Amino acid sequence: MIRKSVLTNRKIKTIITDFVFLTILVFSLGSIPGMAAETDSQDLMAQVFAAAEKDLGNIGPEDTLIITDIGSPAESYVFLDSFYSEFYERDMKYTENLLVVQNARNAPLWFAFFNKSNGNCTFIEVSYGDEDEISYQVTENIDFDKLSKNKKSIAAWNEKVNSTVFDGREFAILTISNGWATGKLDYELMQCLQLHNHFCPGVSSGFVLADWMEENYPLEEGVSYTVFSCPNWCKEDVFVKRWDATPGKGGIFVSALTDEEKEEIGNSPAGIFVVTNKSAGTMKAVVLGFDFDVVSAESGAKKDDPAWISKYLSDLWLMDRENWDEEGLVTEIAVIDIDKDTLSEMKQAGNNPYVVLGLLNPEGNVRSSNGIRGIGNLFSKSKA
Repeated sequence: MIRKSVLTNRKIKTIITDFVFLTILVFSLGSIPGMAAETDSQDLMAQVFAAAEKDLGNIGPEDTLIITDIGSPAESYVFLDSFYSEFYERDMKYTENLLVVQNARNAPLWFAFFNKSNGNCTFIEVSYGDEDEISYQVTENIDFDKLSKNKKSIAAWNEKVNSTVFDGREFAILTISNGWATGKLDYELMQCLQLHNHFCPGVSSGFVLADWMEENYPLEEGVSYTVFSCPNWCKEDVFVKRWDATPGKGGIFVSALTDEEKEEIGNSPAGIFVVTNKSAGTMKAVVLGFDFDVVSAESGAKKDDPAWISKYLSDLWLMDRENWDEEGLVTEIAVIDIDKDTLSEMKQAGNNPYVVLGLLNPEGNVRSSNGIRGIGNLFSKSKA
């Protein structure tokens, strides 16, 4: 009996000891930075979605677009898993209900929840680090048709833009959200907007130019593009995203032209696209132009419209593929047979690629095609 009692007491002590150890372990895990961060991130993302739902109502796949820069601001990646947990819990789709835009490392972490059924948008910024919390929240109606309806509504939104109601992201959120609401925003264009982080005619023009190149000089096996985006504007980000034409891999070279050089080349030059076909052993420099005057004339924008109206109307017009055949929109200024040495010369710092191709002389004047090195098949041609 004594032996049995001793064994029983030992078992009780062991159970108590194990319980105490387990309790200490649980509390100690909570104090580990990684574990605490995971818990905090889950709580914060739940708060963000709940705050948006409080203002917008149900967040679901039929009406909602979320725009956010999560992952770009420093260490905001810690919220990614919990963000996507909340996102997918609502049956939303990555390709249809979300646009994650690039931003600077020192930028704030923000979210814009847009409801296309009524045009309301809830903008939320969060602070994280010592304390994880929603630091700013506002809900505005950004339906483009309502905002641009008359002078009073235009003035009202201009005032909110000037007061940076979305902390300076008014144009990006307005244009992306309304473009998405049309149901005509191509997903491949949305991918370009991820990199560029706003929607503007500069990006739209790059998308048109990229499509033109792929249609006329298809990216078949053994074919690659080297882009001399000269003059430069927002179009470059399309080429980087669509063709993996990154500067680090020598896929794109960006430089400017003077107004005089643009005028001498003519046809509103947009850049030089070198098509290398390893299978055929050929290399061609395709010189294209893009005329924004055509867009302005056809989009319905007025000269006195604020930028958020004129640029969005231009984007709407350029989103419609039927408009890409408009005469004069894209022009093929020249096609020139070149070799590796000419391509290398075009890449050198200080060299104007148009001068290397013989389309300009060093003083900025147009050269004749007769007797110029590197010019094989040179012709000017407009393509709708």
